[in-house]
Amino acid sequence: MMREVPFGLGVDIGGTKVLIVLANPAGEIIFQDKAGTSRDPAEIIGIIRASLDKAGVQAGQIRGMGVGVPGNVDSTKGWVMDVPSLKWQNLNLAELLGSHFPFPVYINNDVNLSALGERWLGNGRGTDNLFYIALGTGIGGAVIANGALVEGYRFGAGEIGYFLEKADLRNGLRNYSCQEFGVFESKASGTALTRKAEPLGLTPRELFQGFRRGVSGTQAIIEEFVLDLSVAIANVVSLLNPEKVIIGGGVSESMECVIEPIRESVAQFSPFPTEIVLARLGGAAGAVGGAAYVFQNHQPGFPDHSDSNEPGRT
Repeated sequence: MMREVPFGLGVDIGGTKVLIVLANPAGEIIFQDKAGTSRDPAEIIGIIRASLDKAGVQAGQIRGMGVGVPGNVDSTKGWVMDVPSLKWQNLNLAELLGSHFPFPVYINNDVNLSALGERWLGNGRGTDNLFYIALGTGIGGAVIANGALVEGYRFGAGEIGYFLEKADLRNGLRNYSCQEFGVFESKASGTALTRKAEPLGLTPRELFQGFRRGVSGTQAIIEEFVLDLSVAIANVVSLLNPEKVIIGGGVSESMECVIEPIRESVAQFSPFPTEIVLARLGGAAGAVGGAAYVFQNHQPGFPDHSDSNEPGRT
């Protein structure tokens, strides 16, 4: 029999999968589920219902649902302005989901929720000032300052994928639209690495493996990636002065071999010290952050990291 505690329900709606997590305020993940994604909100609702049935949880045990989507979101209204991968535009997702579930629904960008997840149960634990970078198909970022998520005037804070340099302008590169890849994304994302690895017959993961072994052709590509990313991080550090920079997303899973060169470069490029680490939670960060987002909306000051014990599982 499941304990009568107020659970947070986290839902990460991605371009290929939906990940669902149930957690309690102590940081115990009591249930996790995954399903293929859908562009049809009605099917998403069905996926969530099916997961709750599998978990054996009643609606009355759930304090709320935090939902992350890969796009531009007005979190104050729960309004999804644009999610290209799901072809959602101007969708009041909070109202739609709220009409099917008897608990509060909170919507935010998936990278923002990943940052909250890492801060709660990952490598940002106990950190009130951090910057989270998601390196995947594109590049996203999220800012937590003084313990609060910073979303910006039009909910676009942290979008470093649109960083550019003087050399980019000379090469005719511009950031024309939020629906298109940004200039920095075109250089350092997983998509960019795939394009650069293709002539070598390699995947991005194999690029990093080849770099570690000294395989011809991989060195220049990865060294350029390290430099581009280090410059971007250094600029973020000089602007925000975060205690930690956490690198997550699919590309980060191959980056253990380059994290030290990135640390050394950033230390030379910015006078402000920071700790640069790889994410701990992997693909679960967004859903875990969704659960954290629920508790954050109900408990001022959440999470309280005064207890240094690591969270466990039931």
